[in-house]
Amino acid sequence: MKKTICWLTLLCLLASALPALAEGDGTHAVAGKTVTFYWGDPEAVAEHTVYFVDGADVPYLALSEWQDIVQGYIATDSYGETVIENGGLQFNFSMAGNTGMLTREDGYTAAFDCDADTLHFVDLDAFLRLNSSDFLYEMVGSLRSAPDGPVRYLQRRGNAFERYGSEVTIDAGAYGIDFIAEGGECYVPMQTLSDLMLGAYSGGIFWNGEIAVVCPAGIFGTSKNLTPIGEIYYAVEPRARSEAMAQYSYGELCLALDTIYGMRQAHGIDSFDALIEDVGLKDDLMSTDPAKADAALYQLLEVYLDDPHTAMRMPSPLSGAGAADGFRDALGYGDSKYALGQQRKLYSGIRAEAYPDGVPGYEEIGNTAWITMDGFSQAPDDVDYYQTPPTDAATDTMGLLAYAYARITREDSPVENVVLDLSCNMGGMTNAAIYTMAAFLGVGSLSTKNTLSGAMVTGHYAADLNLDGVADENDLGLLDKNLFCLESPVSFSCANLVCCAFKASNRVSLLGRTSGGGACFVQPFPSAYGSACQISTDVQMSFIKNGVFYDNDRGAEPDIPLLKPASFYDREGLSAYINSLR
Repeated sequence: MKKTICWLTLLCLLASALPALAEGDGTHAVAGKTVTFYWGDPEAVAEHTVYFVDGADVPYLALSEWQDIVQGYIATDSYGETVIENGGLQFNFSMAGNTGMLTREDGYTAAFDCDADTLHFVDLDAFLRLNSSDFLYEMVGSLRSAPDGPVRYLQRRGNAFERYGSEVTIDAGAYGIDFIAEGGECYVPMQTLSDLMLGAYSGGIFWNGEIAVVCPAGIFGTSKNLTPIGEIYYAVEPRARSEAMAQYSYGELCLALDTIYGMRQAHGIDSFDALIEDVGLKDDLMSTDPAKADAALYQLLEVYLDDPHTAMRMPSPLSGAGAADGFRDALGYGDSKYALGQQRKLYSGIRAEAYPDGVPGYEEIGNTAWITMDGFSQAPDDVDYYQTPPTDAATDTMGLLAYAYARITREDSPVENVVLDLSCNMGGMTNAAIYTMAAFLGVGSLSTKNTLSGAMVTGHYAADLNLDGVADENDLGLLDKNLFCLESPVSFSCANLVCCAFKASNRVSLLGRTSGGGACFVQPFPSAYGSACQISTDVQMSFIKNGVFYDNDRGAEPDIPLLKPASFYDREGLSAYINSLR
């Protein structure tokens, strides 16, 4: 991660202090305050102005400065410098009457109508994508970052499918949220921008009342083991929320969940405000006591939604870092989350008995190769497999599969069967999952649909497995083997995606039990008063059958069921059984 924000920090430090009151027509008093923004790291810092309207403590951002916020965050990400160098991700600001407009470099717009308090996208997905050369939502990283970015060992294939979505209008006013036009500027609540715009880049703005941290949700650590940035974020004294913050926080919560929660239709939720009323959480969510609000927020996300991708990671600094410890014990988890946790203990425990010294990433038993993958991770930034080929010590997905490929396809290899063990895999990086799909299928295809806009995308990718710099017919050595995948109820998220892709292909046989589901991509979901949460977004991983996109939340049923969890790790017995299937 970069430790400095070069030109952006320099401009902020050299700029004159803004006046306390912005010029305007007198309708609103807008006061600016210089605030320290951390880009997920104590040493990656910039100063930005946060605005407060009519004396309230709800933070706003000037729309004309949104470009600085986004590029400050992107510049600390693995593909960010390339995005900036290529001129991508530009948000050009203009005002037309009382409407603030952001226009991307390719002409797509977001219009903030300060009279109606609405946000209108001509094309939501095209406006938010990193580069106009990418798919509407490019889930393996911007291809402009190749060959050094997250897609280094993947290559896009042709015949991609894109269906652009409908225009989207979000009525913030219906949730009591005001957009402010004043003095030739448009001011939008910071958390609204975070939820609706920054989340597309896996970022969120976390606000503790004094500083902002722009980052993913899980980097603060735990109440008993705060990370360095967590120590900074939780350094404020716990205190009550203002009435204005409580009102805004509740409205923003409902707006964001109604708009971007991807499992809303599956849950049968027409309105989160109605759901919250029905389950009796509204009073606490609107309380000025942040601990009460956090306990209610935890209960909503963890118990009532009961979606393993949706969670409270840490309470608000206003509640205190340890506040969640009590209500976690008191409230527990929803049935689905509890069952997933129990299944994980069961399968990992039985495997540990079979492999007390740890399961090897690659193992050969007779003519059967076993590849064990407990998560999907891309190659580390400081590792170049083109210069130094992976060994049996590789733990990332690219390194492990490239090593396994070299062993399986070596001269005089005895391997006829290949089993990918995903039975304890709960997901990880999408690009690594697609690399895995491509290794076993020749081409890895990812289909996604946006439940908000209706846009649909299918991208196809090939994997460079022999590390010669090109993905071609020399990387298809697994396709003439008998291919299997060991799945379990623990195979969640991207592991579930891979299982569903194998199931749809009819080329890889599934062994075990139905995979664990988890259809939606995940984004940070800060509360307006600083709680660190995450949610399933409106972008769903899908599979296609007869031209129809189906989400894969129900999991993939096995072709060959295994009745006992202990059977999953009897590899001698399973290898013999696989050979008997011929």
